[in-house]
Amino acid sequence: MDKNSIKILGAYGTKAKGFGTSSFMLNPRTVIDAGNLLDALAEDSLHVENIYLTHSHLDHISDIAYIIDNYFCQREKTLNIIGLPQTIQAIKEHFLNDIIWPDFSKICLENSKKMAVKYHEIKLNEEYALDEQSKLIPIETDHTVPSCGYIYKIKNRGVLITADTYSLKNIVDTLDNDTQIKSLVVECSFVSSMQTLAKSSKHLTPKLLFQALKTLKRNDITLYINHVKPLFLEKITQEIEEFRGKFQPIILKDGDFITF
Repeated sequence: MDKNSIKILGAYGTKAKGFGTSSFMLNPRTVIDAGNLLDALAEDSLHVENIYLTHSHLDHISDIAYIIDNYFCQREKTLNIIGLPQTIQAIKEHFLNDIIWPDFSKICLENSKKMAVKYHEIKLNEEYALDEQSKLIPIETDHTVPSCGYIYKIKNRGVLITADTYSLKNIVDTLDNDTQIKSLVVECSFVSSMQTLAKSSKHLTPKLLFQALKTLKRNDITLYINHVKPLFLEKITQEIEEFRGKFQPIILKDGDFITF
């Protein structure tokens, strides 16, 4: 991977054959969301140490279970699960809870006294250093559960990943006020005729997306689109072309790279 790049491990809004759900690799140790780690990384998923979560929905967390289970005996470092307090609480209560899946925060690694999993809570709009040159900043998004996107910066250049959201006001304001952000990854889940479902589930359609982006004052943002439902991929692609206006959006696929 180049220094200023992200690998798209999972680009889509639901699982289907050949389509992985949300996951972004920032570097070999750190990912945002865990929808498609094993298929995308295979044995390299052993090296993932930090999973920053956007929210608690299954398509963003599912491979947390399997990355521990598959490589439990080989792992030598704790897997850090990082997210908003409400997201961490949901994982503890409803996922890694000894009912749906083992509570690995109570289990030591096979070859170490370190715990298999450790939880870390984060706060919106605070900076979290990944190394000397890169950092993540969680930013509030508008979804049916508490959720955040992330601004990922390396030195003075960045990309904003919205994850699941309906309103883009906070996103547009952030882009207009921070010119270091050069790229936007934004969701688009449903066709425009499904606006009622999009509103109730707090997702976007092409029409809603580009209506919201009309207020963006900047003209230098590279726009990437993810979280498309595979069933609607062809129609959403057509509608993006219809509604895109001044933008030249790129619809992401599993395995793509974003350079910023």
